[in-house]
Amino acid sequence: MTRYAVRTRADSPELRKAAMAIEQSAWSALGFLNFTRAHFAFYQQLLENHADCQLCLVDEETGYPVAVGNCVPLTCDFDNLPPEGWDWIVETAANDRGRPANALGALAISVPGIHRGKGVARMMIEEFRKLAERKGLDGVIAPVRPSESTATRSFRWTSTSAGPTIVVGSTMRGCARTPAARSSAPPTAPWS
Repeated sequence: MTRYAVRTRADSPELRKAAMAIEQSAWSALGFLNFTRAHFAFYQQLLENHADCQLCLVDEETGYPVAVGNCVPLTCDFDNLPPEGWDWIVETAANDRGRPANALGALAISVPGIHRGKGVARMMIEEFRKLAERKGLDGVIAPVRPSESTATRSFRWTSTSAGPTIVVGSTMRGCARTPAARSSAPPTAPWS
């Protein structure tokens, strides 16, 4: 059985480089995700500023990451989340300078094809929760972009009874809404 260890980009330049390669491979085919104003203006700097929140699930035998998870600390009202998704998290985290964070905003989980279907993305979600708990935060919010196969399904906010709340939805409000206009749809053809 494969054993995994959780590390961060801050742990080594080699791990940072491997994590960036995994992210590039996972997301490059979905180019529209990389062309928002928030992405260009803030994303890379946020990852650098919060390297301790950029998690890598590392195969202990090979020393190579099998999944990469990106999240950032931010301030939010869990009961009054805005309708925007990923862009809102990026912009809020970038502009929260000096304000105490109360949540982690999940930005991405990247898993190379060879490691998909092994539950490593689920492990990364749990590691986000544990990180929020270690940092004394109230929870994790995660805007979920439906894939083409799940575009007609609705997502609902859920919470765990132990530890910080994990909030998941197809938009920041969740509950059977259409995808957020700014970050859930490609600029040329929004989902119907």
